[in-house]
Amino acid sequence: MTELLQSVLDFWIDIILFVPRIIFWAALSLLETGLGMLPALDIIDPQSLASGFTGDMLYFLTIMEFDYGLGAISSALVARFLLRRIPFIG
Repeated sequence: MTELLQSVLDFWIDIILFVPRIIFWAALSLLETGLGMLPALDIIDPQSLASGFTGDMLYFLTIMEFDYGLGAISSALVARFLLRRIPFIG
């Protein structure tokens, strides 16, 4: 008797979970199709961009520690974004 009830319960759980699985599969298929339609982006080499800076610009970027500042600002923006996603904090 217990095995019969367990099999009936498993059947209903499979039926109930079928709809969310189909919705998830359809959403992923739609996303995959949409991303497949996007054109490929040209990636520019950062070394070629840095070669366009003059010596004066590189001098002042070095004095102002641009690499540290850019990392600090970007990590602060990412931390702010993540903290705003937490319901009770943001």
